[in-house]
Amino acid sequence: MLHEEVFFPCDKFLDANILEILASLGLKRTLSFTGLLDSARSVCMLHDSGNMDSLAYSRRLLVYLNALASKLSNAFVEPSNDDTVSLTVTRSDDSPDEDTENEMQENWHDECDQDVQSFLSNFVPDLSEDEFWSEIKTIAWCPVYVSPPLQGLPWFTSDSHVAPPNITRPKSQMWMVSSKMRILDSDCCSAYMQQRLGWLDSLDVKVLSSQLIELSKSYNDLKLQHEQKPSIDVVLEREIPSIYSKFQGFVGTDDFKVLKEALDGVSWVWIGDNFISPKALAFDSPVKYHPYLYAVPSELSEFKDLLSILGVKSTFDAMDYLHVLRCLQRDLKGEQLSAEQLSFVHRVLEAFADCSAEKPINDALMNALLIPDSSGFLLHPSTLVYNDAPWLEKNGSSAKHFVHPCITNDLAKKLGAQSLRCSSLVDEEMTRDLPCMDYARICDLLALYGDNDSILFDLLELADCCKAKRLHVIYDKREHPRQSLLQHNLGIHVLPLLN
Repeated sequence: MLHEEVFFPCDKFLDANILEILASLGLKRTLSFTGLLDSARSVCMLHDSGNMDSLAYSRRLLVYLNALASKLSNAFVEPSNDDTVSLTVTRSDDSPDEDTENEMQENWHDECDQDVQSFLSNFVPDLSEDEFWSEIKTIAWCPVYVSPPLQGLPWFTSDSHVAPPNITRPKSQMWMVSSKMRILDSDCCSAYMQQRLGWLDSLDVKVLSSQLIELSKSYNDLKLQHEQKPSIDVVLEREIPSIYSKFQGFVGTDDFKVLKEALDGVSWVWIGDNFISPKALAFDSPVKYHPYLYAVPSELSEFKDLLSILGVKSTFDAMDYLHVLRCLQRDLKGEQLSAEQLSFVHRVLEAFADCSAEKPINDALMNALLIPDSSGFLLHPSTLVYNDAPWLEKNGSSAKHFVHPCITNDLAKKLGAQSLRCSSLVDEEMTRDLPCMDYARICDLLALYGDNDSILFDLLELADCCKAKRLHVIYDKREHPRQSLLQHNLGIHVLPLLN
């Protein structure tokens, strides 16, 4: 337990009589709190000198402390604060239940040899417990992992095999702290000892945020290296919510500002099979398509307030849809859209049009819009026409660059594409907006006066309402498709009535 060259009399003083005299002068016969502190310092000194026996010493000390903890725990009341509760919920061995605690104590007693039993029976505290635990937390004596117990796990790199308890946590907490703290290389650790060493205390916001960021960065490597069951997704599904739960405790504090800055620009939201940016996530979205747009999974509904404050939107807006189209164009690298991608783009454009109906879209956003052409390439709408005059297909319209057929004429018009009929049949003079009475007014007039005998008079009255100076009536006995060749502004209102 103790460094032989530091804490024991030299060879010349090992005579029994001399030892008796030394004992009367204060030489200790058994370990006390002070002796345990010296044992911890022994581990530190041995490790610093390069003596690999330090690891055996550290494990032995851990057994002694666990044995002592089992004795002292009768007077220990389990803390009932929120941190202990959350640990109990998210981890099976942070705060053991009574049966587990009893089993652990039995294992410790099995490990304890006669020297340990003698230590427990003769132990006399020479310091207060608070003094002892406060000091031993700062001494590097805990046996810790040097390499991660799970390959790919974010890791605090260090060659030291021992560490002070105040930068160490049990293995059961490694998913929350491994990037910033040391991990205890032992499974036997009582709830009393964890509480006394501070291992059940709240974790620092920087530790938690760094861990989440590093997990998101290393996720792909973790998934490739650990495909066996339980898969890494199952583990993260259990562990990540515990980090979010702790984040909620920082809301409204100065630490939350630190958290928000740390997570800015990071893909940190776990959706069950990946980490994504909050910018690609909404609680309610008409469009979902990986890897561009996601909806918040129901498993994260309890963290709605937290996610909202950290950038998750209630729904996507026009800017989000434009960004997605730009990202898709970048990822295509000049290739055509697949059938699945075309369907996605169609839904995105419909959602964009709905946004424009609710709130006018400025010219800058419209100039950034992309829609698919007939070949499946994403282009600006101003370079495309939608086919509202299909009878012209064999009459020179092949030179036109058409919108993809999956985009309806009405949607294409809302998105800024040109009309084939307007561009082909109407000269510049006729493309100006012509006065036309309201559609409701036309319906009222024809409903009131319209019949086969007076249709010409109705047309005259309609022309008069439009302030026309002349009315030309052309009667064509040929049959034509039910399409309008009128000026496009009038066609909206008149076509349904004249057809």
